[in-house]
Amino acid sequence: MESLCRHCAFAREIISGKGTRYLLCEKALVDERYRKYPPQPLLSCHGYTASEAKDTEAE
Repeated sequence: MESLCRHCAFAREIISGKGTRYLLCEKALVDERYRKYPPQPLLSCHGYTASEAKDTEAE
């Protein structure tokens, strides 16, 4: 199941020194209602905003 985060304007992929990938929710940096690293897959989110650039990359 695909996560909403993959296509959200507020999501940013973080890669650790060991190569582990995390999705950071940048909305969490200004609004404490959101989790900084939401559990995946995220199927519902009130802060979701579609990112045209990320939607294009997925095709």
